[in-house]
Amino acid sequence: MRNNIFYHLAPVFRVTLFIFLCFVCVLPFGLVVQLNLLPPAPNQLLADISAQASLVVVVISASLMIFRILPYLDFYAIFVRKEKALSGFLKGSVIGLVFMGLCALLLYLNGNVSFSLKNIAVSAVLLYLVYFLLIAVFEEMLFRAYPLFAFAERYPVWFTIFFNGILFALAHFGNPNFTALGLFNILLAGVLFCIYTLQRKNISWAIGIHFGWNFTQGVLLGYNVSGNEMPGALKATPIGSTYLSGGAFGIEGSIFCTALLMVWIAWLIYRKGFGEIEIYDPQVKHHLHEDE
Repeated sequence: MRNNIFYHLAPVFRVTLFIFLCFVCVLPFGLVVQLNLLPPAPNQLLADISAQASLVVVVISASLMIFRILPYLDFYAIFVRKEKALSGFLKGSVIGLVFMGLCALLLYLNGNVSFSLKNIAVSAVLLYLVYFLLIAVFEEMLFRAYPLFAFAERYPVWFTIFFNGILFALAHFGNPNFTALGLFNILLAGVLFCIYTLQRKNISWAIGIHFGWNFTQGVLLGYNVSGNEMPGALKATPIGSTYLSGGAFGIEGSIFCTALLMVWIAWLIYRKGFGEIEIYDPQVKHHLHEDE
């Protein structure tokens, strides 16, 4: 019974270790900032890009440390695969763009948003492309790579997906203009990204959808992204009740987004289920063999 408890708690310990290693890897970057060892960025956007690039390095470094501790793992095992990675990313980006466009169209037709033209420099658009790409890579590597794998190996896949979505939502809990509906929609988005990752066995799809989702919502449509204000080619002005328009949280705070996400997730599960996990841990293989 004792061994059984440790067996089932192993994912919790291992993901906690992964998060700890992320904090360890953050320390050198924090030291550089505190000691002013680098010249200041010329503007806030470049500073944000630099910070996001650092976080990508952090999460990749923590993953490499995990591979040293658990030598049977590598990037391929945790869904970071080069096979069809570019096509998966591009298709995911289009899917994210179309989804956000559809949400915005429904809000517009229902009278819950008005759009006005804004001026945004081409250079700013290109920089935001890099910025949102780095955000997507960091957050997907943080949530849908090793942590998703670690829990899915030992726990039921449906539970792992739901739990991962909760963690993803809680990570956005401190965002400005927070709403309960916005938190729930981010949970659903986390569930969606998990399903794509497990079904496609490649994190590139989730990165693409995440990137297309944020870039379209913020830079193309001019909505706030998870409560954060963004300059865009358009300026979206919410109209009416917050639960309909999304309010200052953005499209993610709208019930229209909720409905479309639930339909999308249900369709994916209906077609291919929750996805599957490949077993790499020798202890899990032994445990499954004993159960047969």
